[in-house]
Amino acid sequence: MKLVRFGDRRTGLVVNLEAGAYIIDVVASVGALLPYDPISNGVLNGILREGGNWAPLIEHWSRASAGLRKLINLALMAPDHPLLVLRTYDDAHVMLHDSGGIVALEISESREIQSWDPTGRAVIGAQFAKALAPPVASAAENFKHAVDDKVVVAFPRPSC
Repeated sequence: MKLVRFGDRRTGLVVNLEAGAYIIDVVASVGALLPYDPISNGVLNGILREGGNWAPLIEHWSRASAGLRKLINLALMAPDHPLLVLRTYDDAHVMLHDSGGIVALEISESREIQSWDPTGRAVIGAQFAKALAPPVASAAENFKHAVDDKVVVAFPRPSC
C-alpha cells in the first residue's frame, strides 16, 4: 500500500486501474465508506482530516489499514463511484513537488511479505520440477492402445 502527499498536505492512496495509476484522495473519499463502515470512516477522518501527520496513521495501522483497503477495493470495483475522489497520477505528481517533507510512504504488511520470496526459489523449483517430469499421457492413452485391429489394455505401474 503506497501513501502519497499532495496539494496542501493531503494524503492520497495509489491505486493501479486499467486506465493507469491514480491517487485516491483519502479524506475526500472517506464518505464512500458510509453507511457500511462507519468505524473506518471515523478513524481515517479523525487521523487525516486536517492534513494529519502520518505517525498516528502508522500507530493505529491495524484499524486504519482496513478502511484504506476498502477504498482501494472500491476504486478497483467502481472507479466511477460518486463519493470516490480520484486524481490522475500525473496531476498528483505535479502537486507532490509543492509538498514539504516526506511525500511518499510504502507500507508492506507481514501477510503480504510471507507470500513473497525474494530469491524466487519456489518459482524456480516449480519450473525445474515441471521440466524434469515425464510427459503425462491422457487417460485414454494409458489404458488403451490400438495395435493393428486389436486393442491392448495396459495397466500402468506406479513408479517407485
